Amino acid sequence: MPGQFELDEELSNVQQDSVHISREISIEGENQKTLDRILNDIVDSIQESSGNITDSTIFDQIRSFIKHFNTLKLQTASKVWDIVLSGFNSEISSTSQDLDINDQDVYMQHREPLEMYGFLIFWLISVTEQKATSRAATIDKAGKAVRGRGAKANKDAENAEEGTSTWTAEKQKAMDMMSRCLELHLSKIWTATHEKETFVSLSFKPAYQILENKANIKIQALKQRVYKVLCICIKNHNHEFGARTTILQNLQYWEHTPEPMAELLEMLINDFDFSQLADSILRDVSSKEFDETVKDVSVPRAFAKFLVKLSEVAPKIVLKQMGLLIDHLDGESYTMRQAIIDVIGNLITYLSEVEQTEQVKNQIDGFFDILEERFMDTNSYVRTKLLQIACNLCDLRVKFPKRRQRLTELVIGRLSDKSFWTRKQAIKTLIRMIETHPYSMHGGELDLEEWEVQYTEVTDELKAMITKPSKRRAAMGESMDLDAPEGVEDDDDKDISLPTDEELLVLQSSKEYVTKTLQQRYYADAIRFIHLIHRSVPVMCELLASTMKLEVIEAMEFFVTIHRYKVRVASEGIRKMIHLVWMKDNGDEAKSVRTRLMECYWQIYLAPDDGLTEKENTALVARNLVSLTYGSTLAELTSLEQLLSTIVADSAAQASDITISDEVVEKLWQVYSHHKDIPNPQRRGAIIILGMLAKAKPDIVAQKIDIILKIGLGKHGKADLALARYSCIALQRIAGEKKKQKGVIGQDTVRLPMDHPIFTKLGNLIDSPTTSKNWFAVAEQALNTIYLLGEHPDVLCGDIIKTRCKTIFNLTESKDSPEEQITADLTQSSQSEDPTMNFDQAFVIDSWKLSQLLFIVGHVAIKHIVHMEVIEEEFKRRKAAAGSDKKKDKDSAVDDELDQVVGTTEDEFGDAMAHIRERELLFGEGSLLQVFGPLIITICGNNTLYSDKTLQSSATLALCKLMCISAEFCEHNLQLLFTILEKSNEPAIRSNIIIALGDMAVCFNNLIDANITYLYKRLSDSDAAVKKNTLMVLTHLILNGMVKVKGQLGEMAICLVDEDARISDLARLFFTELTSKDNAVYNNMPDIISHLSNAKIDEDSYRKIMRFLFELIKDKTMDSMIEKLCQRFKNTDEERGWRDIAFCLSMLPFKTEKSFKKLLEGFPNYQDKVHEEAVFKYLTDIIAKGRSIKPPKPEMKPIMDEFENKLKEFKAKGDEVQETESKAMTAVKKGGRRGGRKAGSALAGLKVKGVPEQSVEAKKKPRGSKRLDLDQEEEDEEEETNDNDMQDVQESTMEIAEVEMESSMEKLAVRDPQPRSTNSRQRSNRARGGHKEFDLDATLEDEEDDEEEEDDQKVTDEAPKTSKRTQPSKSKAAPKKTSSSRAKSSGRQKASKKSKWSDEDEEDDEEDYDVRMSSEDGDEVPSKSQAKRSRDNHGKSRSTREPSEDRQLAPPRAKRAAASKQRRIISDDDDDDDDEE
Repeated sequence: MPGQFELDEELSNVQQDSVHISREISIEGENQKTLDRILNDIVDSIQESSGNITDSTIFDQIRSFIKHFNTLKLQTASKVWDIVLSGFNSEISSTSQDLDINDQDVYMQHREPLEMYGFLIFWLISVTEQKATSRAATIDKAGKAVRGRGAKANKDAENAEEGTSTWTAEKQKAMDMMSRCLELHLSKIWTATHEKETFVSLSFKPAYQILENKANIKIQALKQRVYKVLCICIKNHNHEFGARTTILQNLQYWEHTPEPMAELLEMLINDFDFSQLADSILRDVSSKEFDETVKDVSVPRAFAKFLVKLSEVAPKIVLKQMGLLIDHLDGESYTMRQAIIDVIGNLITYLSEVEQTEQVKNQIDGFFDILEERFMDTNSYVRTKLLQIACNLCDLRVKFPKRRQRLTELVIGRLSDKSFWTRKQAIKTLIRMIETHPYSMHGGELDLEEWEVQYTEVTDELKAMITKPSKRRAAMGESMDLDAPEGVEDDDDKDISLPTDEELLVLQSSKEYVTKTLQQRYYADAIRFIHLIHRSVPVMCELLASTMKLEVIEAMEFFVTIHRYKVRVASEGIRKMIHLVWMKDNGDEAKSVRTRLMECYWQIYLAPDDGLTEKENTALVARNLVSLTYGSTLAELTSLEQLLSTIVADSAAQASDITISDEVVEKLWQVYSHHKDIPNPQRRGAIIILGMLAKAKPDIVAQKIDIILKIGLGKHGKADLALARYSCIALQRIAGEKKKQKGVIGQDTVRLPMDHPIFTKLGNLIDSPTTSKNWFAVAEQALNTIYLLGEHPDVLCGDIIKTRCKTIFNLTESKDSPEEQITADLTQSSQSEDPTMNFDQAFVIDSWKLSQLLFIVGHVAIKHIVHMEVIEEEFKRRKAAAGSDKKKDKDSAVDDELDQVVGTTEDEFGDAMAHIRERELLFGEGSLLQVFGPLIITICGNNTLYSDKTLQSSATLALCKLMCISAEFCEHNLQLLFTILEKSNEPAIRSNIIIALGDMAVCFNNLIDANITYLYKRLSDSDAAVKKNTLMVLTHLILNGMVKVKGQLGEMAICLVDEDARISDLARLFFTELTSKDNAVYNNMPDIISHLSNAKIDEDSYRKIMRFLFELIKDKTMDSMIEKLCQRFKNTDEERGWRDIAFCLSMLPFKTEKSFKKLLEGFPNYQDKVHEEAVFKYLTDIIAKGRSIKPPKPEMKPIMDEFENKLKEFKAKGDEVQETESKAMTAVKKGGRRGGRKAGSALAGLKVKGVPEQSVEAKKKPRGSKRLDLDQEEEDEEEETNDNDMQDVQESTMEIAEVEMESSMEKLAVRDPQPRSTNSRQRSNRARGGHKEFDLDATLEDEEDDEEEEDDQKVTDEAPKTSKRTQPSKSKAAPKKTSSSRAKSSGRQKASKKSKWSDEDEEDDEEDYDVRMSSEDGDEVPSKSQAKRSRDNHGKSRSTREPSEDRQLAPPRAKRAAASKQRRIISDDDDDDDDEE
């Protein structure tokens, strides 16, 4: 059928799915036998000759089967595949043979069959891949629905997955045949280029289509065959450009293709020696720009994977194009920056394995420089990737010692990164650097002291080689020995001589000197590396407190690693690590942290050493456990106790493989009871560990009570009170641990009879004489043990108190009861303590013994309260047990003594216990404690008489404990306690009171809540311990809802910037926890801001506090916060306050249009403050924050632009005002220099920013003074005459400055919606001494108004007087001289009055004034103009002259002198008249 098959047309029809078959047979619905018969006929024909495919009937039949391929049964479809593949194989073989013959007529006959077979395979692969792709999509869809539809969805997924890998073998055979076909000399058959390319496309198009299916990528054999087909097409058949385009498209549209495309290029480079395609693709990638602001980030991710994979499989090709690819490090796409960093890591790995030429070394150094620069990348993902690369580089065979030190420094710097993932990776990288460090000469340990010793030795040897001749000759070798003189001895080490230049050159080139020099450098690098590790330890300790559990686990692993390498500072982190045992159990992460903690301590302290015997391992573990107690704080011991008890409990429950053997416990008992004198810390540590283990297993101590009584409470305990204290704690473990559970009645505990030897030993221990302050701690634990283990502890403790009283107060046996004796004696003692008494009648008591007694009394009181609670709980337990017995046997009776005393109900029993606590213990006649209350109060209230510090401390502590018992006693003595808290100089006393107040707040909430201010005051205490305890108590009370926050959180906020890290950390924890309680931080933010503004803290601290607090506020409350902050502007006059409020505004997020509207609505409140540079900067930052929101919000742009324009407008006006004020100041200064004191006084009424008001030294005289100082008047008159010309110059300068400033102020003035602001602006302008217009009429009118006001005031003041002649004379009299400050003050008063008066009021006042003046005594009253001229001619020097034109009409000097003389005569006449009256 030559000439009828057109390959281009057929390909087009298949791609458009519009195939038309002229002799198409019916496939769908046809009988299977008929289909089999047709296929058998085709097989017979093809077997006869592969060229029979050109028969139109056979070709159309095969095309019909392929067209309906998806409807065929599996057997029929397989047969179709076999027919096509077998025919194609035969045709390729015959074509190869004919090409070898090189007969053109023969091999040209194979063109059409090859095209037909190629077309059929192309069509088959296209159909099968389309079906596979649809199946894959169905599987993904079914997989997503599995969670929703259960079993049915699983069945659908299985049905969809069935047949996914079908035809894989056939595809592999097809790819093999295509490879064979492509390897033929096709140019002979297809002479035209486009025809050959069309035939070749039958091979590479199906290959690309196979790679587009993700499932095919997982089949390695198929993938390799596809790569081979494509490589042949690219190299032999001019497919380079097409492949370049297709690869770039695949990277852009198929997420799974980056690695396959890189592997294709690898095969092309390595197997086919064709690198041009890879080079061109890398050049295209380097010039491509990636924008990740678009939501689809799959494109840069795909290209990144391609580059990384290609650098792994073909680093040499990537290295050639690295100069172009490196530009992506400056791009916006962080994904591409990550890829380039990963590529650099792969290239360094590649270069480290090749020959280290100078060029290679330079390339490695250049790459390391790039990596070091990228440590400061702005994106955390890039920094994390960089740390991963650094971690991988540590595993290389080459250690790069020159670059390793700098790399370690940078990694340690990233431990403080703000990103959690970066910090976590930095820890892993640092651990890997330590594990692979190159300093393994002396076993690989990193003990700093050992390395420093080695460094010192090498340095000394090098010095000896230079300075000592014998060492020098030995280092230089025999050549120098031959030249030495015969008489020189070798033993001249004591002589010191410097070598000659020739000797020095020979010495430096000698092998031994070079070796020692390299060794010295090696030791120096090791020491530097160890110092870097030491520097990272404090940061790691902080990371142990991180809220990210994975980060905490990595930090724990770091400390285990450095401990394994003998880094001594590891103990610091291991001690802090133990506190993680208290981590909240809020999920698997918390459990994993605790589990990992136990594993770490097991590895460090408890794991046996395989190189030691069992006995040696037991001793080693015991020694390690004891060493944990050396130098430990109370918090560390408490955490260690929890950890060890958890290990023992888990081991007993077989929940963990970590255990502490019985042999170790026995070894600890041996250390504790050792008869020889061993160090006290060692014996002490053994009983501490045993007590910790006994918390979970009480039998450990219960079986060894006799040893504790002999050692801890015997002579060893009395010699070492700390040992006795821990022995008492160990005895307390006998009672077992009481686990309190809500709603569950407590279990019965072990109680011993009071005649048990334990109590005898404890009583003797308390009564043992000593002057050590450790006695208080021992007595406390001894009393705790008595109350915990004794059946009747109150009896023994009462005897101890009575015995003490007899010893202290010298009591003797009598018929009276001991309580009556003590009462009488203490009454006498308290009377003798009255400071007004004669001290001869008082008796002296040892203050130390009295301190011990008061301590015992106080602690017994508080423990007795606990004992009463135990009794109540025991009553409930017995009641519950009796109830259960009655259910079993109704006839049984329960004999309960408590029922006979207080009744049978729990309420009655509880009321009885409350009555005993409130009234009986401290006020009952038969109570022993009531005797000591007055004594303790007297001692605490007379600290000057009882000045012993220990006594005061014990008495105060006892008072606090007694106040926790009774509300009445607490209320009566609460003010005394607050007085001690305020005035005591002892930090320990203040701390005890603070802690006690916290307990009282729990017991008597109303009493403490009303006086909570006393607690807040201690937050500013001078002692850090008091401040910390106060913060802890308030934190506990507030977070547990025991006290209400009443606006005092400002003091706690100041603690956020405290110098003590413990206080600042505790404050941070408080506010973080407070955030979860119904917006508590937001609700109290106004009070916090007000308090901080009044506290006068520095601006840096203020910013740190507010930055932390605003991070805790939720975004939904921000809009109302904006409104509140804007309103605060109008109530603040100081620039510091403006800056603080503006900074707070800049801390808000401003993510919505509503936020900017709120800011714009409040603009009138701060429009006159934007000229301040800091305020303008903070408000500008808000705009920048709004514009940086991604993706941008178009609705926000107009309002942001409006706000920005307003800011700039009012900033420009404010700058203009500032410039005007600056000019005014310059004018004032110049006038002051030219006019002297009077010139400066002339401008005193002009109040300009930056110019202070002149102080008035002379005392102001009242307005109505009758006599004037004539000498002063003459002096002022003379000064006025001499300085008249200079005043005129100064007045002109003042007028210019005032005019400029007023014009600028008019420009800045904006109508305020509140009239109050406008009035204040007017009053401010008048207070400056200037008027808005400087015309003559306005000036005269103002002066007349001022004179009327003054006269009204005078008349009003003197109206009650009866003398008629005196009143007009007083109204006429005026002071001769007024200072500049007085002029300003009166000017302000007049301006204030004028602003309140209306025009009608002024007219009424003038009429009243004229009537009053004319009706008094019939004297003639001068008119207003005459009064004005009289004042103008007066001899006083007014400091604030009105800048009007009438100043130019001043009278000559002679007339002014005459007028002054006339005024003196009038004044003298008035004085004579007054004298006559």
